[in-house]
Amino acid sequence: MHAPHRRHLGSFPSSGNPGEGQGGGFAAEGPVQPQNTRPLTLTLSPSTTRLSSSKSGRGKNSPEARRPPRTLCRKLWRGEILLLAFIATLVIGNFFVSADRSVGRNMLGHDFTAFYAAGHFADLRQFDKLYDIQAVKDFEQATGRAAGLTLGNSYGPFWNPPFYAWVFAPLAKLPYGQALLTWTLINVACLLVAVVLLCRMLGSKHARHWLLVPFLILTSMPLLQALSHGQNTCTSLLLLTVMVTCWRSGRGWAAGLVGGLLFYKPQLAAVVTAVMVLDMGLAPLLGLAITGSALLAITVFTMPGALAVFLHKLPANLRFMQIEHPYVWERHATLKAFWRLLLQGRGAAEPLGIVTALYVIGGGILALMLLRKLRSGQRDRLIIATIVTMPLLMPFYFDYDLMLLAIPAVLFAAEQLRTPNKNADRWTVRLWITLYLWMLINPGLAASTHINLTVPLLTTLAVLLLCGTHSIITPSSCHTLILSSPRRPRRMPPCPALG
Repeated sequence: MHAPHRRHLGSFPSSGNPGEGQGGGFAAEGPVQPQNTRPLTLTLSPSTTRLSSSKSGRGKNSPEARRPPRTLCRKLWRGEILLLAFIATLVIGNFFVSADRSVGRNMLGHDFTAFYAAGHFADLRQFDKLYDIQAVKDFEQATGRAAGLTLGNSYGPFWNPPFYAWVFAPLAKLPYGQALLTWTLINVACLLVAVVLLCRMLGSKHARHWLLVPFLILTSMPLLQALSHGQNTCTSLLLLTVMVTCWRSGRGWAAGLVGGLLFYKPQLAAVVTAVMVLDMGLAPLLGLAITGSALLAITVFTMPGALAVFLHKLPANLRFMQIEHPYVWERHATLKAFWRLLLQGRGAAEPLGIVTALYVIGGGILALMLLRKLRSGQRDRLIIATIVTMPLLMPFYFDYDLMLLAIPAVLFAAEQLRTPNKNADRWTVRLWITLYLWMLINPGLAASTHINLTVPLLTTLAVLLLCGTHSIITPSSCHTLILSSPRRPRRMPPCPALG
């Protein structure tokens, strides 16, 4: 008596044609013929659908399966070469234009004057002048005249906590030009160390992959702004890179120790350290407490009265700069700055109620989405989403600090190298590229149009990352059965997409 025929999914043949009894479809009548066949695996995972074969060498753990499509890498290199050529043309052309139209040394490093002033007052132990806008302005103007800077009537206050002034006390003893050069070299050294850590974080041994990290950072607008302004963004990048490295490896206390140092710029540390504590528990909180206690002790015992002056004058200084005078809102990558610039422009004015309401509502929604992301169990995706989202939530975040986005960009690229998900992450990749290119032209356009498109692009990218990517089950992607034993064929479970 013959066994009843059953309709089931058999093994895919490696070769042959339908006429030889090795049918070319999914279904086959009768028992599976194991001759001249080899097991094939079709697996649907949350990130990708992979096809593996025991003889083809393209299994899920093979280099071929892990390798992302080369087309994107090639396009990135082509774009990077064009961008390098464009920047090199501008730099070389700068030497052949008249002095009144060229960029000279007297136009560079103006933001460093605020750090130089803070170091000067700290060295003289005149801590009450650290946040005295008039005293800072007088010193910066005198420094600018002595160094030949084209400051005009501009000046910048010292926004950082008091302990940070000690970093610049030794530099303030040098002439301004030497101090700025030393500070630039320190930042370049920090950048190089951060790039090495980011290349290791990428996890690829192929030069065409990891070389993109330093080259894309080198031609990014935030780096060009940070170095030309004399800012401290490169030190911030190093600290956050080390913190993320410890976070990913599970060393919470070490991540907390380094994260505490990042509070020299509270707007960079507040969100990311809070999420880290919620993710890892008490270990990073202990590290933060140790570093915070040390910095507080330094402030209290070495700078008497400076902490009280900081807490008292900082809100007044912010009001003086942002409300009572025209302000560069186009240089901030925050929801607050976006609505302020769009609805009120750069002029001196109290913020409208609708500006505050839109900022609070938008920030609240993003914060709730970020808290929901904590339950995903995907630490790298959590880190990526947190660093991308944190500028939007802050009331104060300059565009040169967007260089910190290099960290989530590298983590996202590493994820794509491990499990490329071309369809699900297509728009995320496009947004990364669009944001990178737009930042090159955003400052001038935002100032003239009063629309800072960096913020909507960053917001859209944050929402995509916070929502996550999930594979869509369709009839063509319902091949979840591992057909590895021709002697014991298995039924394929009912496919939801097929009903």
